[in-house]
Amino acid sequence: MRPSLLAGSRIFTDFIAYIFQTARLGKLNTGGMMIKRVFYAIVTACCLQTVALAEPPAGIVLYHKSGGEVYLLLAEHARGERGWAAFGGGARVGETISQTAAHKGEEESRGYYNQKDLLGLIEGQKPVMDGEFGFFFAEVDFVPAQRIGNNPIPEDEADAYGERSTFAWIPYSAVVPHLGAKLEREKKYEIDPLYLPKGSRTKWLWRAWLSNMNKAADNNQLPW
Repeated sequence: MRPSLLAGSRIFTDFIAYIFQTARLGKLNTGGMMIKRVFYAIVTACCLQTVALAEPPAGIVLYHKSGGEVYLLLAEHARGERGWAAFGGGARVGETISQTAAHKGEEESRGYYNQKDLLGLIEGQKPVMDGEFGFFFAEVDFVPAQRIGNNPIPEDEADAYGERSTFAWIPYSAVVPHLGAKLEREKKYEIDPLYLPKGSRTKWLWRAWLSNMNKAADNNQLPW
């Protein structure tokens, strides 16, 4: 826990103790309303402080090179119809941005890629920042996407490890036509169906992920 958050928690705890002590001594009378107001103000402040100190979300783009082309490992979301994207999401308490990226890479690849290995690939790399979302690139060896999709997941963490459904290696050249222009909220940025496995529910790239890739291209942070 961060020092400032710890201090806020102590203030909150001390104030609770004060209220109980005052009530026990019979002093929580007409002044009780003022105490209640202060109490609610502190609760609100502590909640806002917790939100403000939350670690930022992060992600990772896995890729491999073959025949002069760069292939990106993308996946559909198991729930909803966002479209195809790389991996990323919220942080655990106390994680660094690179640790979050690595743990999301493990979870959203159904555990096929190990968090420790991914962290080793991105350690020391400057993240691409798209707003508060930071992400990294990691080059990996090729493995059939179906093998990743069939990787058994821990039963006790099915929600986290089963967040993605189908996987595919999408050539970066198929993404390029969608980069550079302003992204429209309602537009579907379609992928050539030839690159997608049978049974895919969506045939477009997730707009939020395209925004990430636009930022990487604009900042000259693409590693290829």
